[in-house]
Amino acid sequence: MSVFELLQKSGIIGYLLLFLSVISVAIIIEKFIVLRLSKLVPKEDLRLIVDFVSEGNIGDAVEFCKKRKSFLTSIVLDALKNIGKPTKENFLNAFEVTAKRKFMEIERGMPLLATIAAVSPLLGLVGTVLGMIKIFGVLTAGSTAIGNPQELSAGIAEALLTTVFGLLVAIPALFMYNLFQRKLDKIAAEVESAGVLIANNFKGLK
Repeated sequence: MSVFELLQKSGIIGYLLLFLSVISVAIIIEKFIVLRLSKLVPKEDLRLIVDFVSEGNIGDAVEFCKKRKSFLTSIVLDALKNIGKPTKENFLNAFEVTAKRKFMEIERGMPLLATIAAVSPLLGLVGTVLGMIKIFGVLTAGSTAIGNPQELSAGIAEALLTTVFGLLVAIPALFMYNLFQRKLDKIAAEVESAGVLIANNFKGLK
């Protein structure tokens, strides 16, 4: 039996779960590409920025951040532009505010992935209930149920398949959500550490 035939038997809930699975896969692929620590917080970029600011070359640090397109350099660039009076405290405040705003960009899609993981089993349950309603509808028709087993099998198939499809969508989504959340926590810790390191090496800042 083909996947398309299984989808047909699962009814509208099956197609809805298929739609959610496509969205889930798209988010997962995007996060696999985006959430790479070596690309977001390159150690070489951090080292060069620290070298620039420790020598008082803030202008060179700004130009470097403009040329190097990474998550870290974009935060540092915005922080340096909005630092105001060049003090360690001002830089850290600007860095923190910018980092929070930038994190919202790389976290985009995570709430939706969590929602899919939570909703999919419930949709599967709805499909199960709808399938059972079809079965009882056929049974209450009386003796015609025995003469028309296709209606019974259709209801049973919908009840079982939607449950399976709901779990097949939810389990990977939940697993990947937790995996990406751990990655985000690690990235946040690295970014925070980088901000403190840069601030501590600002020449002449107190």
